[in-house]
Amino acid sequence: MKTLVLSLLLMTTVLTRSWSQECMGMTFKTGMGFELSTFSAKDKPTGKITYQVKDVHKEGSSTVMDITAQFQDEKGNQRAPYAVHYTCTGSELIADLSGMMQSMQTNNSKDMEMKMKSNQLVYPNKLSVGQKLSDGQMEAEMIVGGNPMSTMTMTMKNRQVDSQESITTPAGTFNAYKISSDMNTESRVMGIPIRANLHVISYRTDNQIFDVKSETYRNGKLIGYMLLTKIN
Repeated sequence: MKTLVLSLLLMTTVLTRSWSQECMGMTFKTGMGFELSTFSAKDKPTGKITYQVKDVHKEGSSTVMDITAQFQDEKGNQRAPYAVHYTCTGSELIADLSGMMQSMQTNNSKDMEMKMKSNQLVYPNKLSVGQKLSDGQMEAEMIVGGNPMSTMTMTMKNRQVDSQESITTPAGTFNAYKISSDMNTESRVMGIPIRANLHVISYRTDNQIFDVKSETYRNGKLIGYMLLTKIN
């Protein structure tokens, strides 16, 4: 559950294909790779997520990145890869959160269908200290054989930019904005709810699509964190 929550933070038509696009000060290029590593509250490695940019293209005036993500636990066991999409409009970066739900499906779930109702988290073109950000939400329903089996809802509320700090990770040193938010999740399996209320602190820069660091707390206690460890 902790790894799933962290991986959440981490953590998003007419197609005109291009090897590289510039948008909001970021370079989106086919073949780019990123690695985010997860750790326990006691600094023990718990896994990593590898992201590979498979395609960059235009959809109208927006730039879209199609990314393949794969999670690997601390023992080297890999889950099935899943898709993540990021859209840059020029004024906003929109993360598509549906990939998290895809990562939960097993290889044997051939009859499983995922129906998304909402699935995005938005970052504005420029961040500033004291700025309040819009809520993010993901809502999905899992259907097997035409019958609803489970639902999951995740909301990111009370998002605001608290400060600007220098953050160092294995990928480098970044001048980052500290963003705090409250994350609420609810899963329902056969009508039985499972809820979690968490607080998330993330650190972002103006020129990276992923957080360079994120920390997850429950009842004021750190339960795990994630670092950007590689940029290729």
